[in-house]
Amino acid sequence: MSHENSRALIDETAKFLFDASDQALLDFICRIFSIQINKETAEIIRVSSEFISHPGFSRHLPDIVLAVHDGTGPDPLFHIEIQTEHDGMMDLRMVKYGYLIGASRSQMDDDDSRIISIPHQVVIYLEEHKRIRDDLKVKIIFPNESEVHYTVPVFRLYAYSACELGEMDLYLVIPLVLVKYRKRFDHICRRKNLNQEEFDAIVQDVLQDIEQITTITGTFEEKGVMDEQTKDIILSATMELYTQLHQKYIRDTKSKERVENLIESVTQKISKKWYTIGVEEGIEKGKEEGIEKGIEKGIEKGIEKGIEKGKLEEARNIARNLIKLGLEDEYIVKATGLSAEEIKKLKI
Repeated sequence: MSHENSRALIDETAKFLFDASDQALLDFICRIFSIQINKETAEIIRVSSEFISHPGFSRHLPDIVLAVHDGTGPDPLFHIEIQTEHDGMMDLRMVKYGYLIGASRSQMDDDDSRIISIPHQVVIYLEEHKRIRDDLKVKIIFPNESEVHYTVPVFRLYAYSACELGEMDLYLVIPLVLVKYRKRFDHICRRKNLNQEEFDAIVQDVLQDIEQITTITGTFEEKGVMDEQTKDIILSATMELYTQLHQKYIRDTKSKERVENLIESVTQKISKKWYTIGVEEGIEKGKEEGIEKGIEKGIEKGIEKGIEKGKLEEARNIARNLIKLGLEDEYIVKATGLSAEEIKKLKI
C-alpha cells in the first residue's frame, strides 16, 4: 500500500467516525470546542462539503462541517479538519475553508451589507511533528492598515491515549490513536538492520491500545454513554486502522487473531440484550399456553430466537460499516460470518 493510499484510507476512516449518533457528536463538539450545548434539545445537521465548494477555488474541500440546531436562533457551524501529517499551508487552508463555509450561508443585513459568519474551527493532528503549534495564526492586513487576527486552535490527538480521550468525552475519535504508529513503524523499518525487539514492542503498544479501545467502547455502551450505532462505527474504524498497520507492517497472524477476538468480545455482548428479550418473549408464550412445560419450552425457544436475532442484526450492522469503509467482500464475510450473498444484499 502506497503512502498516499494509506493517508487517503485514514482520511476516509476518520470521516466515517462522524457518521455516529447525534449524542456522540454533541459530546465531541462540547469538549473539543469547550462550549455548552443543550444535548436534550439539540440536533446535528451534516453540511455537505460540495455545497460549500466554490468554482473559483481548488477542489480541496473541508473534512467535516456540522450545524447544531436547537431552535433558539441561528444554527452555529463547526468545522473539524483532521490532518494526518504536518502541513505548512494548513493556516491558509483554514482561512479559505472558514470563508467558504461562512460565505455558503451569508446573509444581507438592513444596511445591505453581506454578513459572513466564520464557523468554529479546529485542526486535529494524528501524527507528531516538531512544527505543530497550539494554534494556527494568520494576520490579515487591509489597505487601510487595519488588521484581523485569524486564529484556529489545534488538537494534538497523538499526544493522548485512548483512556485519556475517553475520560475527556472524546471517545468518538479513540480509534485514531492507532494512526501515530504508522510513523513509528516507518522509522524503524527504514533502518538497514531491523531491531526485532523494538519492532515487537511497537506491536504490543498497538495491541494494548486496541484493548483499551474495546474496553472503553464496551463499558460506555453498557453505561448508556454511547449507543449501538456509535459502538459499531468505533469498532469498525478500529479494525480498519489496524488492518492497514497489519498489511503494511505487522503481518502476524497471532496479533490479528487477538485483535479480532478483542473486537468480537465487545460485539457479542449484544447477545445478552437479546437473551433478556428472548426470556421475556418465552415467558409470555408459556403463559399463553397455560402450562409449566409450555413456559419452559417458550423460554427455551425465546432465548434461542432472541440470541440468534441479536447476533444476526449485529453482524449486519458491522457488515454495513465495513462496506462503507470499502473493504473487500472476502474480508467482510470472514469478519461477520455472513454469506457472500447476504453481503451483496446489504450493498443494494
